Amino acid sequence: MRIAVNLLPFRAQLYGAGRYAQNILRELLYLDARNEYLLFVTSRAAPHYVFDAANVRVVTVGLPDSTLARIAYEQLVLPVQLLRHGADVLLTASVAVPVFWYGKSVTVIYDMIAEHANVTKYPPLRNAYVRAMSRFAAVCSTSVITISENSRREIARFARISTTKIALAPPATNLEQVSDATTLERVRETYRLPERFILYLGTLEPGKNLPRLIHAYGRLKHQHPGLEHHLVLAGAQGWGADALEGEIQKSEATGFHLVGFVQEADLAALYSLADLFVYPSLYEGFGMPPLEAMACGTPVIVSNVSALPEVLGEAWTGKVAGLMVSPDDVDGLANAMARVLTDDGLRERLRAMGLARAREFSWEQSARVVAGRILSLGGG
Repeated sequence: MRIAVNLLPFRAQLYGAGRYAQNILRELLYLDARNEYLLFVTSRAAPHYVFDAANVRVVTVGLPDSTLARIAYEQLVLPVQLLRHGADVLLTASVAVPVFWYGKSVTVIYDMIAEHANVTKYPPLRNAYVRAMSRFAAVCSTSVITISENSRREIARFARISTTKIALAPPATNLEQVSDATTLERVRETYRLPERFILYLGTLEPGKNLPRLIHAYGRLKHQHPGLEHHLVLAGAQGWGADALEGEIQKSEATGFHLVGFVQEADLAALYSLADLFVYPSLYEGFGMPPLEAMACGTPVIVSNVSALPEVLGEAWTGKVAGLMVSPDDVDGLANAMARVLTDDGLRERLRAMGLARAREFSWEQSARVVAGRILSLGGG
């Protein structure tokens, strides 16, 4: 069986979905050496998808750095390419499915964020496109993969399909706590990090609720002037991120650091350097950064909405490996940060529980779920 994989949405800098696809594919190719995998990828992202496997062929597409150009290629050219290469199944690692592909397909849908009017991730026109394509992909794909129970319920509800069509394959992480002093110091110098800090890592966009984090940090510093911690906001700028600068300038607190995109090789050290990781997002399909922080031994505070309680374990095990706060509760977030930073016993308990929780996720296990759905379509 020849399985085509659409990786065209991913760019030179890999974010959550791109890294998910990278890790799932690595395990999938190890598990399935019998079938052929044909990867469609842009020249910018191609270095991220190099695998030591004999059953892989790569079709490098020289697209300009333009979303419209990519969509045009996916909708008009990719279906022709799939027929020319004799693809039996199309695996799409995002909702960017070609409308005119009538063959068998497995599509990864990470979340239904475009359905939520109170969460701003995309400009209006793009949000409408993502919303329509998410519903179309859910209905028209032969099988759907998603990353959390919350997403599975929402896909079924908004697309009006059965949950039996949707398989759960959550992310995992290969990161571990870094203790090597040379590595830690290199990363500290590279990103000009303060000695002690609270960390947020993720795309800087409205849906991540960062203005409230800035306000909560200001209240924390006002109520606990003896705390030496700064606030480090790490990640690439998304749509609407310019407003963050204004929020920081209005704050009476000091100690803000915007460090930009962090290379994957530096992530474990960055998490390990932080005394606390805070992720106050309004909505997540899963939330890989909190999982990565836990794997590196960093205590975690997250919002108590969407899939984030699952990451900490509440929805699956009843044991919560971090603190959870309503995303609207600025005082609650400030108090939670103060508790972790001033209570050594609590901090150590959260650290131990986070390490244990992170070990419960497995790329191999999730790849087996994806492989099962693909191979069930025939020839595997």
